Amino acid sequence: MKLTEALWMTVASMVIGMLLSCFSLVKAPWNALLSLVAVLIVLFYFRKNERLGLRIGFVISSVLYYILFIFVLSAYLYVRGLV
Repeated sequence: MKLTEALWMTVASMVIGMLLSCFSLVKAPWNALLSLVAVLIVLFYFRKNERLGLRIGFVISSVLYYILFIFVLSAYLYVRGLV
């Protein structure tokens, strides 16, 4: 794996994790817009990187970033008294 591939995977999976965590916290119609942007980013990433290992790493790191960001955003909303 090259450095640029690793950086693209990290940045794209961070963005997808953030979009998915925001998707689960906001109301319609914003969640539809967030999911559409996430799908477009995933399609762009999968077209750019055709190696199976990069795709598996992308999905696993996206799920891990989703869990991390949902925890951080939920804690932030709880502290602010918005939940």
